[in-house]
Amino acid sequence: MDNDNVETVEPSEIRKGDVIEDPAANRWLTVNEIQLMEDAHAGAYRFFGDGPDDRVAFEGDEQVTRRAR
Repeated sequence: MDNDNVETVEPSEIRKGDVIEDPAANRWLTVNEIQLMEDAHAGAYRFFGDGPDDRVAFEGDEQVTRRAR
């Protein structure tokens, strides 16, 4: 993918329909569901796509690579 078409954002900026990078699986995921997991720190965000394995999690202070809108 051309790096000009991506941006790095906070997990809190991700919305349904965004296409984000799953760095562990080296693929892109279209977000269909978002869950905020509260903890003692910044919280963690879990993003889910269509398939059973379409999920990725980020800590609240991590950056997410998203295809630019």
